[in-house]
Amino acid sequence: MIQKQILALCLYSEFWKDAKRILNIKMFPKELNSIFTAISDAHKKYETSFNVMELLLVHRDKFPALPQTTRNEIEDVIKSLELVKVPHVKLAKDVLYNFWKRDKARELGEKAIDIYRGKDNITFGELQKIIDDATDKEKIEGGATYTIVNEDIDELLKEAMTDTEFKFNLDPLSLNIEGLSRGHFGIILARPELGKTTFACHLTQEYIRQKKKVVYWANEEPAVRIKLRILQSYFIREKHEMVTDIKYCRKIYHQVIKPYLIVHDCVGTDIDEIMDYAELNKPDVIVIDQLDKIKVAGSYDRGDERLKALYVQAREICKKANCLVWATSQASYNGENRQLITYAMLDNSRTGKAGEADFIIGIGKPSEVDTDGTRILNISKNKVNGWHGYVTCKMDYTKGRFDP
Repeated sequence: MIQKQILALCLYSEFWKDAKRILNIKMFPKELNSIFTAISDAHKKYETSFNVMELLLVHRDKFPALPQTTRNEIEDVIKSLELVKVPHVKLAKDVLYNFWKRDKARELGEKAIDIYRGKDNITFGELQKIIDDATDKEKIEGGATYTIVNEDIDELLKEAMTDTEFKFNLDPLSLNIEGLSRGHFGIILARPELGKTTFACHLTQEYIRQKKKVVYWANEEPAVRIKLRILQSYFIREKHEMVTDIKYCRKIYHQVIKPYLIVHDCVGTDIDEIMDYAELNKPDVIVIDQLDKIKVAGSYDRGDERLKALYVQAREICKKANCLVWATSQASYNGENRQLITYAMLDNSRTGKAGEADFIIGIGKPSEVDTDGTRILNISKNKVNGWHGYVTCKMDYTKGRFDP
C-alpha cells in the first residue's frame, strides 16, 4: 500500500521537508488520517526525525479519546510501519512525486465526472489547472511555489458575478454590500457582551437558509449552547416558544437545518486541525468564535507575532478549502463605550490581524447605557466592494437576532 510507504517515509525529517508542501490529509484513506495528522504535528513540534514508538506516543497524546477498538486498529497500523521498506532519498522523492500525480489523476477524474453529470459549477479551466499542477515537478524539487492564473475571460467574469454568493440579508447593510464570497476572510469585532457571537449565529442561520453548509467552531460558550442560539435565530423564537411548538421546530430542524449545520466544541484545538478538517470536508462557510484562543504551531517572542501567524493560517483555510471564513475577535479597551469600532481597536494586534482580513465589521452601541439593544455596525475594512460606513440595527439576544 503506497500510502503506508509514504507515511513510513514521513518519519524522516529530510523527506518531510519536501513532502509537507504537497501532501494533504485528503490523499490518505480515513483510517490513516489521524496518523498523518500526528506525523505533521510531531514535525512541527520537534523538527527532527522520529521512530514508530515515538509516533505512537504522539498519536496517543493527540487523540486521547479514541474508542479502544479504534485505537488498537490504528496502533497496529503504526507498528506495521516498522516493516515497510523505505527507499533511499532520491528514489523516495520519485515515490512521493508518483503518489502525488496519482492523487491528481483521481482529482481530475472526479472533476471530469462532475462535468459529465451536468454540474454547471465545474469548468474545463479547473481540469487544466489540475493537469498543470500535476506536471509541475518543480513543486516537489523545491522550485517555484507560485501558480499561474489560467482562467479565460469567461471564467473570470463568472467568478466576478458570484462575488457575493453569501448574502447578508440584513437591511440596511445589504443596501451597501450584498455579501461575501468563497476565499474571503471576515472578522467580527466588538467589546465583550456587545453581540459578536449573536451576530455570528445570525449569519450562520442566514447561510443555512441559503442552503450553505456551515461549520461553527465554538471556542468560548459550550457548543450545545451555541447550537441552540443558532436555532433560536433561525426560528426567531425564544427558548420557551420553541418548547411550546416543539413538533414544528423538530420537523424543520431535521429536514432543513441539520443537513447544513455542524457545531464543534474546539477548546484546545489548533488551527492545523481546522485546516485539515476544512480541506477534507469542504464546507461552504466556517465560523471560528474567538479565533485568538485557537492554538498555532511555533514559538513566538511576542503575542502579536503569534496572532499574526494564526490569522495568516486562518486566511489560508479560505484559499485551500475554497470557503468563506468568519472569525470573532475582541476589541481592545480603546473600544469601550465607543459607537464606531474600527480595525485599529483589534485586541493585541493593530495591523497583523487586520492585514489578513478582507472584511472587518465592528459592533458598537450608541450610548454607555444599553437600553434597547441598538447596535452600530461599522465597516472599517472592505476589499469586497470598497464601501466604508456604518448602519444601525437592533440586537435581540433572547432570539439570537440582528434586525433593521
